[in-house]
Amino acid sequence: MKIIFGLGNPGIKYKNNRHNLGYMVVERCVERYKNIKFSNSNKFSAYIAKIMVDNKEIFFVKPKTFMNNSGYCVKKIITNYSVEFEDILVVYDDIDLPFGKIRFREKGGCGGHRGLLSIIESLGTEQFNRLRIGIGRPQKTDEVVNYVLSDFRPQEKKLLGLVISKAVFACYDWIFCGAKYVMANYN
Repeated sequence: MKIIFGLGNPGIKYKNNRHNLGYMVVERCVERYKNIKFSNSNKFSAYIAKIMVDNKEIFFVKPKTFMNNSGYCVKKIITNYSVEFEDILVVYDDIDLPFGKIRFREKGGCGGHRGLLSIIESLGTEQFNRLRIGIGRPQKTDEVVNYVLSDFRPQEKKLLGLVISKAVFACYDWIFCGAKYVMANYN
């Protein structure tokens, strides 16, 4: 079993925000399967889509707990399914990377990302896979919150589809080829 968590904030108000890039990636991952849809799980405070590929059970998850409380959902799911940390991947936006760059890591700190911090605190470890997707940094440091909660600029929107597609390929390569392959081919 593999579980990919796409971080974001639920609700139409946040749908196209930079902070919802994780949601966008897992949504695109699931779009390839026309008969699979996300379903609402109150038990896990998440939207979940499940697929079977080559006898592998794969879950795509969008936590409904809002970004800063993502750890609540992640812990509930991995505890319920007894999933090892090496079998989860967290996909999220990162202001420390230029727009469109992606980086895969098997472990590490939160880098100031509150969604990731919530997961680290809930799990009690930094030892889990993550796919960081660059959204760039605002001009002024005091504008970070407004920046991540804003929609992409028109010039970014033109490239956003390609960025998301690249992240989707990285997610599937992680599932079928492993972490080392993704690090060697996407970082």
